[in-house]
Amino acid sequence: MNRTLSPDKYHFRLPFYADITVPRPVLIDQSFDAETTGAAPAGWDVSAPSGTGASVVEVSGRAGKSAQLRSSSESAATMAHPFPAQERALTVQWQWKETVAGKGALARLSGGSSVAVDLATRGEGGAKELVYLAPDGTWNLVQAVQDDTWYSIKIIVDPAPPEGAAPFVDIFVDGTRMVRNAAFRNSTGVLDTLVLGTSEGSPCELSIDDVSVRVTESVNSDATLQGIMDQEIRYAKEAGINYWAFLYYPQQPLARARELYLSSEHRNDVGWCAILDGNFTGNYAANLPQLVARFSEPNYQRVVGGRPLVYFFSGITADWVTRMRAACSQAGLPNPYIVAMAWTAVGAATAKTASGADAVSRYATGEQNGQPYSALADAESSLWDQYAAAAGDVIPTVSTGWDKRPRYDNPLSWEPNYTGFKDEWTQQATPKEIAIHLRRAVIWNNTHPANAPANAVLIYAWNEFDEGGWICPTLFEIQKAGRPLRLDAIAKVPRTGAVTPRR
Repeated sequence: MNRTLSPDKYHFRLPFYADITVPRPVLIDQSFDAETTGAAPAGWDVSAPSGTGASVVEVSGRAGKSAQLRSSSESAATMAHPFPAQERALTVQWQWKETVAGKGALARLSGGSSVAVDLATRGEGGAKELVYLAPDGTWNLVQAVQDDTWYSIKIIVDPAPPEGAAPFVDIFVDGTRMVRNAAFRNSTGVLDTLVLGTSEGSPCELSIDDVSVRVTESVNSDATLQGIMDQEIRYAKEAGINYWAFLYYPQQPLARARELYLSSEHRNDVGWCAILDGNFTGNYAANLPQLVARFSEPNYQRVVGGRPLVYFFSGITADWVTRMRAACSQAGLPNPYIVAMAWTAVGAATAKTASGADAVSRYATGEQNGQPYSALADAESSLWDQYAAAAGDVIPTVSTGWDKRPRYDNPLSWEPNYTGFKDEWTQQATPKEIAIHLRRAVIWNNTHPANAPANAVLIYAWNEFDEGGWICPTLFEIQKAGRPLRLDAIAKVPRTGAVTPRR
């Protein structure tokens, strides 16, 4: 999250405990539109010997202005922009096009005299390619390029990754990551200069636009402190949240949040239950006894007459359900209330029937291409009826939003198919809109007692800030309003006629 929420446009999502560690993360941001036509690009050290050129121009077929470099068969034309030396990860972006592709356009990112990243175009054997230079001196393919075509290039480069990892560079073209974890051409612990240009030996006309360099991690959202967890519990309690559903990660560091909750002196103020995915079921035999041992504790969430509540997120089998019920029986515990989560009503019904689960639910709901939150809420509320008609017992989901564009800008290792995220976003909900949607879910439970015996609602999410769903207070809320606005709205939602889920 330190990377996905670093851009200024996402700062409103930062959790209340976040710090903005780099107040001015933008090192270069230049579109050339306001510059004088015919002049050299402002702020750049330009090298344009006789027979070459470097100037700001208006490019046919493109709004605004661009920088244009022209080389000759004898000399190159380059433009270099220094910036304050950085040991942090950087995101470097620009757009460019060659009138004739493969003529030696180049981009270099360096620290001192060491070139860390070296990109170029080449034309060999009829092929026109974008390539990068590896430490062994070989040029490796990024992708093919075409004449007179604009390309959006982005590189994420980290000279000092955490935990002793090797420096690396990721290369993106038009939003798609084409190269991942490539090694630096030359070793350097700092970065301080971007060079864009043409190569000598081949006449080239290169247009450049929208150049930016920014610190990739300019915030710190470290929640791995007991005091932070204790404050989150207090916030949840004040809002009337009965329980948190933790994605149950057995492994570190992802288990840390659950462990902080369980070690808190305030853990009985808000209950908890588990959502099980492949991280748990991948070693089900070893993990199941540890979870079942928690079912008897006073803060584990119970429903339907004292039955421990458990969700299965990414698949569920009859064997897992049978073994969990048997383990509870052997321990003298009530039969667990097991909920199968699925993305469709048919999928939920199939999972419930095949596994022997008690009920169904859904992890989250989102809309595409900037639809209003009201469209999400309307679609999701109709799903409650669909799931009930298909599968019977339901725990309705109330999604507070959906916007994965931060993970498009900075892809995560566990989501390789991220390119569609640029369209996966719903307009941000107001606190009032979230409260109205939650109230509808409460009313649905009240008016569908046969389908809602658990009388519970699952809100997506407490803290999926970079996925677009959260009710945990944000830095923006606390600084601007002095209150957790979303939780305040939730606290005012009547539970009229509803029975509080029993533990």
